[in-house]
Amino acid sequence: MSVGQDIKLKDNYRINITLAFILFALFIIIGTTSIVMFYWTKLSTENFQNKVIFQSKNIISEFNQKIDVAHNSASGIVHGTLLKTLTLNDEVLSTIFKTFLIANKDFIQISYIDKDSEFFCRKYKTYIFCNHKNSKINLLNDKLAIDTKVNIDDKSYILIKSDLKNFFKNIPTDIANIIVVDKKGDILYSNFFNTKSIYDIFNHNLANKILKSKSKFITQDIYTDKINGYKIVFIQNKKLLEKQKKLAKKLAITMVVISLLLAIVFGYFFSKPLYQFYDLLREKVSEEIEKNREKEQMLMHQSKLAALGEMLGNIAHQWRHPITRLSLLIQNFEMAYKMGKIDDKFVDKFKTKAFEQINYMSATIDDFTNFFKKDKEKQKFYVREVIEDALKLLEGRIKNIEVIKEYETKIAINGYKTEFSQVILNILNNAIDILNERNITNKKIWIRIKNNLIEIEDNAGGIEENIKEKIFEPYFTTKFQSQGTGIGLYMSKIIITKHFNYKLEVENSKNGAVFKIII
Repeated sequence: MSVGQDIKLKDNYRINITLAFILFALFIIIGTTSIVMFYWTKLSTENFQNKVIFQSKNIISEFNQKIDVAHNSASGIVHGTLLKTLTLNDEVLSTIFKTFLIANKDFIQISYIDKDSEFFCRKYKTYIFCNHKNSKINLLNDKLAIDTKVNIDDKSYILIKSDLKNFFKNIPTDIANIIVVDKKGDILYSNFFNTKSIYDIFNHNLANKILKSKSKFITQDIYTDKINGYKIVFIQNKKLLEKQKKLAKKLAITMVVISLLLAIVFGYFFSKPLYQFYDLLREKVSEEIEKNREKEQMLMHQSKLAALGEMLGNIAHQWRHPITRLSLLIQNFEMAYKMGKIDDKFVDKFKTKAFEQINYMSATIDDFTNFFKKDKEKQKFYVREVIEDALKLLEGRIKNIEVIKEYETKIAINGYKTEFSQVILNILNNAIDILNERNITNKKIWIRIKNNLIEIEDNAGGIEENIKEKIFEPYFTTKFQSQGTGIGLYMSKIIITKHFNYKLEVENSKNGAVFKIII
C-alpha cells in the first residue's frame, strides 16, 4: 500500500468513525424523541377523551335541568291560581302562555289541549302569535325540541315545547365539535357540518356504529352519548388537533437540530481515542494479512509442486506404452538388419510407426503443459470440457476404473480455467488414490453435471465421520506421508470459495464419498 493510499485510508476512517458516532447519537436522541412524541400524543388523546366524557356528563345534567324547568313551568300553569279562578278562554290562555314564553327563552310553544281542540301560543324570534291548531296556519317543523306534558284532568293537559338549538349552540367547541342526530341518522343540529344525514359525513359502517352504540368512543376522536332519544356525537376539534400537530412538529424539529449539533460535537471528541486504537489495529491486521498471504502463497506453491509431481507421474503412465512400442520397433529393426531384410519399404514403415509413438508422446506433453498453464485473465469455459481434459490426463491411472458420466446440463463458468482444472484434477486424483488404497475390486467413479451442481462420487466406502470435517484443513491427509501433502483439498476449497465464490462440500453416499461443487 502506498503512502498516499495509507493517508487516504486513515482520513476515511476518521470520517467514518465520526459519522458513526454522529449517527449513533442521532439514533438515540431521535429514538428518545419519537418515544416522547408517542407518549405526548397518547396523553393528548387521553386528555381529550377525559374532557369529552366530562363535557358529555355536564350537557346531560344541564339538559335534565331544562326538562325539570319545563315540567315545573307546566305544573305552575296547571296548578296556578289564574287557571283555577278564571274561566278558560282564548284571551286568558294567551295571557298566561305569553307570560311564560317571554320569561323563558328556551320555550317556543305552549299548548292547551283537550279532546276537542288545541289552543297554542308560539314564539317566533321576537314575535308571539296564538291560535287554534285546526286553523289554517303553517306551524314550523320542530325537529330539535322536547315536549313536557302535565295533565289538568282526564280530558285536558298543558304541553310545553322547549327548543334545544340554543342549548347546543351555547356548548363550547374548543375541545370537540357536536352533531345531534335522530334514530334514522338525520342531522338535527351540527355546529360545523352543513348536511342532512350522518351518512354524508361518515362511511356506512362507521355511521351504523355511531347510531347503534351506547355511551362510548367509536374511535379515538369520536364519542357518542344518548340524550332524550337523540344521539349526540362529539368529534375532536380538527383545528385544535392541527395546532397540536404543528406544535409537535416544531418540537420535533427543534430536538432534531439540537440533537444534530450535540451529535457532531460528541462524535468529534469521543471518536478521537479510537483513532490511535485504529492505527494499532490496522498495523496488526496488516501484519496478519501479510502472514496469511505468505502462507497462502507457500501453500499454493506446494500445491503446484504436488500437482507437478502428479503430472510427472501421469506422464510416466502415459509414456510407458509408447516407449515399449518404440523399444520393440528398434529390436525389429536390428533383427531385420542382421537378416538383410531392410529396404525402402521397411524403412518407411518403421519411420511411420516410430513417429506415431513420438507424436503421441509429444501430444501428451502439450496436453499437460496446456492444462497447467497459468491463465492471465478470466475467461468463459465449460465444465464438461475441463472434466474431459482432466480425464484425458489421467488416462493412464483410470484404465482399471469405470468412469460413469451423467451430463444433464451444460454449465458455463467465467473465471480462471487453470485453477478450476486443478480442483477437478485434485478431486479425481483423491478418488483414484482411495480406490487403489482400499483395493476396491469393481472400481467406479460417477461424474454428474446437473443444473448448478457438479458431483464427483466414488465407491470406496466413504469418509469416516470423525475426520470428514477436517479433510479441507491444510496438511491433513489420510495417505502415507510420502504419498500425500494434505494441501490439495485445502487449496481446492480456497479456489472454489474465494476465487469463484462457489461452495465445495463433501458427504457420504451408499457408495462412497461425494464431492459437490455448488455454483
